[in-house]
Amino acid sequence: MISNLTNQNQVFIKRRTAKDSECQIDLQKELPLIFKAFKIASSAFEKEVAQTPIEARGRGFEASLLNSKMIHSIQTTFPNNWKYGKYKRFILRVNKYSILFKKLDNKNMPMNINTNFSKAISNQFTMSLFDEGTTSIDPILFFGYKKDRLGNITEPKLIYIDDNTLQWVLTEENIDLFSTNKIVAVETIEKVKPKIKILSPLKKAGNQ
Repeated sequence: MISNLTNQNQVFIKRRTAKDSECQIDLQKELPLIFKAFKIASSAFEKEVAQTPIEARGRGFEASLLNSKMIHSIQTTFPNNWKYGKYKRFILRVNKYSILFKKLDNKNMPMNINTNFSKAISNQFTMSLFDEGTTSIDPILFFGYKKDRLGNITEPKLIYIDDNTLQWVLTEENIDLFSTNKIVAVETIEKVKPKIKILSPLKKAGNQ
């Protein structure tokens, strides 16, 4: 659904609403690849960060390194679908969805600095993500993760935010369950297909 919101004489056009069930269908090929790319990025990050002594790690070193590994992994997996937007935001565009990558807080919300641009994203307004000013009604999704107290990267998930509120979450388990249920549904349909019996030709009667 697309609607217009007016605030202080400004008209904000909303992007197309994203539903989790539709998203699983639309991105049924891409989502497993995104989760796989995340695992590759996490492994590469852990190997490289272990080579740098703690006392040698500057401010934001780990966050920057993980972000770079994630970008590289997504670029390798989707070489024709990525682009840098405003403020050097890395964006994956697949099947009419724009996906951003962010660390999440305890409420599964992206850890953004509160700006007019981040507010527009959290409210699904059609403010352009790119410097050239082109607008789109494609929904914006976030692929995010958390870090536990030991510094381990955990809980990768795809989230959708609208009206500055978390609307739904998709985890790798959701994706696997969806794929399994889809296969079962197909098999069930196949089993109940009516069987066609081929009749043998009628024998010719003698002495016609």
